[in-house]
Amino acid sequence: MSDWDYIMRLRNKSYENFYLQDKPLTKKEHYAYLKKQKTNLKFFNWMILKNEKEIGYVRLLENDVSVIIDKKFQDKNIGTYTLKLLEMEAKKIGLKKLVALILIKNKQSKKIFLKNDYKLKQWWFEKEII
Repeated sequence: MSDWDYIMRLRNKSYENFYLQDKPLTKKEHYAYLKKQKTNLKFFNWMILKNEKEIGYVRLLENDVSVIIDKKFQDKNIGTYTLKLLEMEAKKIGLKKLVALILIKNKQSKKIFLKNDYKLKQWWFEKEII
């Protein structure tokens, strides 16, 4: 729990890059989500540290990967290194495939996953019909 506020700040700085997040999270929403995930046996998450300082966050939910790196530390191969470590952990828990759901406008994430041999498998179309 000591890292939850940092994770929330990191997510809220780039919330527009997340599929199901259209506004900054409140502390109540964020804490409720993470408390719920504490009992989910298919949820794993780690802080990304550099020189013992938090610079990002990575989570695995079932086989869905999410990596968030503070903008000051992007384009320094930290995403690649994080994915390699995550893939090793995923193998340890028996996963055979990882999936990254990335919004089209999130070019930074697209770049990291393509660089690390993730393949684009499908287009996903949506329409709001309010």
